[in-house]
Amino acid sequence: MADLVTTKTASESEFADLVDSLAADPDRRQQLTDLLRENHPIYDQRGAATIVEMRGWVLLALARTEISDDELLFVLEELDTGVDPYLVAAAACALRSYPNPNSALAPYVLRALNQIRYHDDPVSFEAFGDYATSSSGTSPVRELLVTSAWLGPHARGVLPELEAIVHSGGLSKKAMLEANRALEIIRGSDQAAPRDSDSCCTLPTGLLSKISWSNNSRHGTEQIDETVFEDQDSDRITFKEFFHGRPSIVVFFYTRCGNPLKCSLTITKLARIQKLLEEQGLVDQINTAAITYDPAFDLPVRIRSYGQNRSVRLDAGHRMLRTTEGINALREHFKLGVNFIESLVNRHRIEAYVLDAKGRIAVSFERLHWDEQELIDRAVTVFSEKNDLRPTEVVPRESAAVTRTASPLLATLASLGVAFFPKCPICWSAYLSLFGIAGLNQIPYSPWLQPILIIAMLINVFSVWWRARVTRQRWGLYLVSAGAVIIIVAKMGFGWEKAAIPGVLLTFAGSVVSAMSSRASRKTSTGPFNGFSKAFERSESM
Repeated sequence: MADLVTTKTASESEFADLVDSLAADPDRRQQLTDLLRENHPIYDQRGAATIVEMRGWVLLALARTEISDDELLFVLEELDTGVDPYLVAAAACALRSYPNPNSALAPYVLRALNQIRYHDDPVSFEAFGDYATSSSGTSPVRELLVTSAWLGPHARGVLPELEAIVHSGGLSKKAMLEANRALEIIRGSDQAAPRDSDSCCTLPTGLLSKISWSNNSRHGTEQIDETVFEDQDSDRITFKEFFHGRPSIVVFFYTRCGNPLKCSLTITKLARIQKLLEEQGLVDQINTAAITYDPAFDLPVRIRSYGQNRSVRLDAGHRMLRTTEGINALREHFKLGVNFIESLVNRHRIEAYVLDAKGRIAVSFERLHWDEQELIDRAVTVFSEKNDLRPTEVVPRESAAVTRTASPLLATLASLGVAFFPKCPICWSAYLSLFGIAGLNQIPYSPWLQPILIIAMLINVFSVWWRARVTRQRWGLYLVSAGAVIIIVAKMGFGWEKAAIPGVLLTFAGSVVSAMSSRASRKTSTGPFNGFSKAFERSESM
């Protein structure tokens, strides 16, 4: 490990030798993968162009053998957000060493092709820092087309878009040869074999954990509680003052970012999140914050303008923030994927977080573009923790499942109590005699019990209404409301006593439907590209 530490001051040629030696030693594979992390000390105080060459060389080294799911994440990140021809070409090459081709990979290849085809500069993989010529090198478009052919039947879902790119013109002669070859292979596989069943919107299983959900292991915020921020209006507030008391959605950005697929798009998507929170009645219950990596440059007037140009809501619960004493404390707490040359960011990843009501990290989204609704669903789950538990408690998933199961049961018991509560002390005794339960005939008749049961039933109606408001699934509310009305009417003495039983059944059915719809809403994930195109179009139009 010592050789990795000393490379902080190593020359570029020494770095290239180190990468080659790590690639040749299977026991040191993890050290090679770690070189792709933006916060690795090796990138500290290096220029952005140098970092491009260094990271590209690491990707090419990984490509010499099969890449794992952990390494695949870095490859997909470059295809998802990359704008440098060398890095995109290296990522396309590395993807072809993944042992499990999947149709989930095809949209990444297509998106990279759309993003880079107007910057199809020649690149060389022959040596570190080698300058390529059009005759001796390759290019990102050619590498992406070769990768499309490698995907073969798994690329059938993007075939129409790929054909449109090829027919639109603008490809070089060598690229056209690769394009026609790729189209022939994909079309041929479409006729020769049945369509595969894997979804184009489902990432390989090994990547699902990259959306990190923390429960009992959430870390405290004591070390940054007194960190002072300045918002877009120059108002000062500490971390504890803003992030304690309500759940929050937090993203990181900086205004000098030159990649429109990172910071500009992140802030555009944050504005979309705020609108979705407003539509769901949660905009005053869940805070949002955009924190700059570059507080020395991103002064209040600058971050305000940046947010307003992307339609971000700015008020007491939704702020754009800069730290007043540098980024280091937050960098350590959030383990931010960012590095610097002096005060300027030289490399960063995409990252978004959901914080609980104590400011602790509950959910993190890293590297790949996140879906707005999925992030909100996670925030709603954290918000439910805040409302259902004592401040010191955190819900394990198993306990949450028990609570969802118990809710319809308790609602049904309350409805049963209202429906069959006797009207007089004599009826009360008759009920107890009918049930024949030893000892219960000693319980006195309690006329105050019926109002309590009615209140419990109405609380259930309110609970289901709130869940419907959040999930926008209203069938459960309709059923529970109908059941409550029927039970109350049946108890008013219009000769409809037998109607109480259907009322109880409707209440039970509605409570179950509501609980299931809430659970389905939290599990909903529409893939890494849902909403991406529209948000990107909005960002580009700014």
